[in-house]
Amino acid sequence: MASEQHLLLLIEYRDDRPLREPVHAEPVHPGVFRLRHTPGFVQGIAAGDEFRLVGEDGAFEVTRRGGNLAVQVFSDEPVAPLRVELTERVARLGGTLDGAIERGLAFTVPVSAGFPAVEAVFRVWVAEHPGWEWSFGNVYDPADGVTPLGWWA
Repeated sequence: MASEQHLLLLIEYRDDRPLREPVHAEPVHPGVFRLRHTPGFVQGIAAGDEFRLVGEDGAFEVTRRGGNLAVQVFSDEPVAPLRVELTERVARLGGTLDGAIERGLAFTVPVSAGFPAVEAVFRVWVAEHPGWEWSFGNVYDPADGVTPLGWWA
């Protein structure tokens, strides 16, 4: 099996141009990859999911779910001073920090932790830290942002 590859996945189109995020993936079958880390901006996918590219623009289709929730967190201020504290809270759910930028974090949390527990951690965090917000990255249909994908059922 080939080693890890860097691919560009589609975030969205802006001004008729694709915005893409680089991700780490490993090939599992010809044309099928397993995502190594939850992305910070791409919607509809989390670490452990298998996918195939369906367009040169980075559009993709998930072919198999890995059982993880993607949680994307953003702040008005730099996240570094509070990163360790939030990561420790997420770790209690069995989750991991997969990526960090100056004002954002991407976490992977096993769906087996349960939606109520995951939501509680992030709702409390946001209540304690004004200017922070969070969302699931792979729970709702990226086309409308409200229709549950239902892959966990």
